[in-house]
Amino acid sequence: MVKENAPAEDSNKSKDPEIFLKASKSKKRNKPENSPSISGEREVLIKVGGFEYKTPTKRTRVLLGGLVIGLNLLLVLATALYFYVPSFKDFIYNIGRS
Repeated sequence: MVKENAPAEDSNKSKDPEIFLKASKSKKRNKPENSPSISGEREVLIKVGGFEYKTPTKRTRVLLGGLVIGLNLLLVLATALYFYVPSFKDFIYNIGRS
């Protein structure tokens, strides 16, 4: 009977959420074996003739994402200025005429 109670106690200890969180935080994330480790070995998405389009790097994605967000903010600011500042509206109107 002692052997039957021991696994029950062990299973109660393993279900403790704090122990689970500590164990999951301490594990290191390894790259999958089939993922490219060198930037030259990136996955080819399109191959047409001599041209190959490869997946962008993380740095490229962050740069393009920042550029898109920045230009969107500039567009929203220019639109707000156009509708609420009459001199800016005249400025834009006169640029189109010259």
